[in-house]
Amino acid sequence: MQIHNVKPGETVEEIAKQYTVKEESIRITNELNALSPAPGEELLILIPTRTYTVQYGDTPERICLRFGIRSNDIEGLNPQIDGKLRIGEEITLRYADRPLGMAVANGYFYKGCTEKALKRAMPYLTYVTFASVAATEKGLVKLFNDSDTAKWVKEKSKIPLVRIYDRVEKRFKSRSDHSKYAEEIIELALSCGYKGIVLDACSQNDSAEEFTSFIVDLRKMMIGCDLILITEVNEHSPAEFSEYADSSVIYYPKYAMNDPVTFDKGEKRLLEDFACKCESAKTFIDLPSLASKSGSIMKIEDALNIARLRQFTVDQNKSTLLSHFCDRRQGDYRFISLSGIKALFELINEYDYMGICFDIMRTPMSHIMMYNSLFKTSYHTYVRSREGCSRADAE
Repeated sequence: MQIHNVKPGETVEEIAKQYTVKEESIRITNELNALSPAPGEELLILIPTRTYTVQYGDTPERICLRFGIRSNDIEGLNPQIDGKLRIGEEITLRYADRPLGMAVANGYFYKGCTEKALKRAMPYLTYVTFASVAATEKGLVKLFNDSDTAKWVKEKSKIPLVRIYDRVEKRFKSRSDHSKYAEEIIELALSCGYKGIVLDACSQNDSAEEFTSFIVDLRKMMIGCDLILITEVNEHSPAEFSEYADSSVIYYPKYAMNDPVTFDKGEKRLLEDFACKCESAKTFIDLPSLASKSGSIMKIEDALNIARLRQFTVDQNKSTLLSHFCDRRQGDYRFISLSGIKALFELINEYDYMGICFDIMRTPMSHIMMYNSLFKTSYHTYVRSREGCSRADAE
């Protein structure tokens, strides 16, 4: 794997010849389509160490049996095939040995996502979180129908989770309401075939004691239900929000920062501190997937396409590991660079984090492919709910 910084006037054809790879591969991995890369843009170059030319009668299953690989590998290493093999087409069977340890990936699927985007990300996922339920004063409400998609996710041996949006004020003030709310969540998860529940804990930082009490009650009620509990936390969340759950997702929205700090004082410090106070081995890191444009946000892919169309020069900030370019009419654009994603993956590995989370709809293909090329990914990990809550029982 290489990260190539595009020189002014350099073409994809020239870059492909430099690394002895196909031009089509570079275009697909970096979602260039027919556009030329912008000067200064970073391109992900994946160099296969084993390839195979598709023969008449070949199927993904036969190729997997012949070479001792999984169908997930064929789909993940060759996003261009879209489930169809073409005679004479050269496909990748392996890249260089992946240098980083085991990790799992969790993709967020929400209203507006397409099954096409989910299909693209599916080979790299272990969990799929459906952000499809809102908790209101009157009860739980489905935001969109995800039953068919969730069923398909299970058929693909992935683990479907349900994410609960809850903005009801003073939800956890009364202990008597805990059991009723917990029962509603568990009943919904079981009836819809989910294997776990994802709760937003970031918004509960100011009511830490009450929310911690709710998590303990919920975990006790989940015993025997074969469900896992995941909490979404940030750097300000109490350690208990992570400790009492089976797993956690830690957020830090760098894309929204108008004055980003250095990587060492930002991401590195945050992941170091969290690893010290919580269990990193059961924590996902949420990957930044949006670009900032003078305070507003947009897809990284859309920002890059603006730079490519107008051939704006993209600068790489070595301090913050952010990419940046300026449009005099529209303002400044800033987003995490490929070098930044690679540095994050190395930190995740160094501090033994469980894996990553990403937005299925908005994460660039190059980021996902980099994840696949670096981590020895566990595609079919299944996590059972722990029996009880050890710390709560001790108390």
